[in-house]
This record gives sequence, C-alpha cells and structure tokens, in this order.
Amino acid sequence: MRLFHRDAPPDRQATAIAGFWSWWAEEGRHAVASAIADREPERVSEELSSAVSAIDAGLAWELSAGTTSEHLLVVSPEGDPDLRPLAYRWLRSAPPADAVWGYAAARQPVPDPEAVVLGIGDAEVSFGDLRLGARREGTHVDVVVHHPAFASLEEGVQRQVAFLALDTALGEEDVEAWVGEIQVSGDPPLEAFSLRGLRAVVRDLREEHTGDDGSPSWVLLEADGADGPVLAAAQVPLSPVTAPHLDTHVAVLVPYLDQTERGYPGPGSLEPLRSLEDHLADRIGGSGRIVAHQSHRGMRVLHIYVDSSTPAVEQMRAAVNAWDQGRIRVQVTPDPGWHHVAHLRG
Repeated sequence: MRLFHRDAPPDRQATAIAGFWSWWAEEGRHAVASAIADREPERVSEELSSAVSAIDAGLAWELSAGTTSEHLLVVSPEGDPDLRPLAYRWLRSAPPADAVWGYAAARQPVPDPEAVVLGIGDAEVSFGDLRLGARREGTHVDVVVHHPAFASLEEGVQRQVAFLALDTALGEEDVEAWVGEIQVSGDPPLEAFSLRGLRAVVRDLREEHTGDDGSPSWVLLEADGADGPVLAAAQVPLSPVTAPHLDTHVAVLVPYLDQTERGYPGPGSLEPLRSLEDHLADRIGGSGRIVAHQSHRGMRVLHIYVDSSTPAVEQMRAAVNAWDQGRIRVQVTPDPGWHHVAHLRG
C-alpha cells in the first residue's frame, strides 16, 4: 500500500523523510557500503527501495562513485518535476557528506559518458555508439537520439535509453533545464555528434543564460493574443531545478492606470510596478522568487514561487495593501512542477 505520495501533507512527508534518515544512520549506510565492498549491491536493493518508496513511490534511487566521497546516494524524482521539491527536502535533511557517503537529489553527469555500456535484456548498448542531433529552439535544445541497436528495440526501450544517456552526459538537472523535446530515430541525424558534443552545446547555452554569480538571466517576450498584445519577461531557465524548494505558485494580479497604445504599462505606472516588485522580493527574501511577469490591457501578472513551509504568502498579502491603482488580487496554487509558467518558457 502506498503510504505517502506527492499530495501528502508536508508533515507526513517530513515524518517519512525523518524515518529514512533514522534507518540510514542506524543501519542503512553501513549495510549498503558493506554490500558495495562485497560487490553484492543487490543484497540491499530491496531494503533501500522500500525505504525510498516510503517517502514516495515515484522516487528512484541509485548508487554511484562520489567525487569527494567514496560513494554517492542519489534519490531522484525520475524526471517528474512535481516530485523535485520532495527529493530536495530529502537532501536538505541529509547528514553532512563524509569520506564514505555523499548525497544528491538528481542524477549526476559521469566524467566519460561514452564509456558507459547499458545492459538491456540480452542486448548491450554502448553510449559511445550513440549519435545525436540538436536544434536550438529559443532557450532550449531539442535533441534526436540514434543508436544502431534501436533497430531491434521497442520504441519505449529506445526512449528509456535516450533519457538515461542524456542524464549520464548532462546530469538530470541540466536535462530538465535546457533540453526540450527528445526524439529517438532509427537513422543517424544529419551532422550528428556524440554525447560529448551535446555536453558542449548545453554548456554553451547554460553559460549564455547564467550570470557570473550563477543567477538566471531574463528574456523579454511579446505576442499578439486573441485579446490583444501581451508583453512578458521571464527568467531563463524557467524551471523548478533553479529553486526546487519553491513549490507553490502565487499569481499577483496588479492593475495599472497608465497604459500605452498596446496596453502595456506607461511611464506613470512602470516605476510604481517596479517598486512593488522590489518590495515583494524584499518581503519574501529566500522564501520565494519572482520568476516572470506579463502585462496585458492594464493588468500585470506577477508569477511568484514560494516555499509552502514558510509564511511567504501571508507576507505578500500584507505587502500589496498600499497599491493605489486598483485592487490587487492574490491567487495561490500548489505547483511544484512550475506548470503555471509553462507558456512563458522559451
């Protein structure tokens, strides 16, 4: 029976996470390290799976070599953005890394992805034989993946190989942040390259949209919708991997009086709107982040994500009372996968 799931109350999830780390400290870490040393990791796989599934059945785990620790335990959302905050909370509760164990909430890239050989049934798929094509679309890269073995594999298995290969080369977080559509192909793409080549493409894209301090960049977007023109600005990447603890979407609907001919904020409203955004950002501090805003016919919508375990929503409600250009509305929705801003992703 599934005891905890993504809709479980935070206190129940916290209890499950605390139970995992209690088991890990008392017996898990030593049992797993011993099984690895004996080259019998399957000896503890069932118990480790049970401990992780008690937090959420959608979470996955894996063991790998660490960089500063001998071993790395990864508990991953398995590509499900709605589970990323839960994996992050698991990581925040982890003990400090030591010489034996380190911890991560996403699959990490391996030093040489092309040396990996994946066993699938009776077949072996060498990642060194993968050939990829990449097409940049706005602020992400669409990828086509080919392998000679795909001719004998079902499409579902082909896609599994493709996702595992990308995670191996880029790490799970970079795949989620920078890779858009992923397709598999029975034929090698034109101008194909290896996993190392894809790693370079994504590295360049990440560096282009990341500040010197590691903060996301912003892009300006404009479109003509059914009800008129819309102007928007959004952070890049617009992904929960940039702040996995922010699991709740807050839409702050701010009316403004001074409009341009296209319905965007005019000089009399633009500066007050900027001041309001700065005020909100100061009030919520590290408990939230303004990730986008859009303006349309006298209404600006601020898209803010906050940590549901903090009083950030109440702080924002109190901070908007002094606005003098109309009544501000605040709409709050649980949204750990950041689906409410999907339409603003480049």
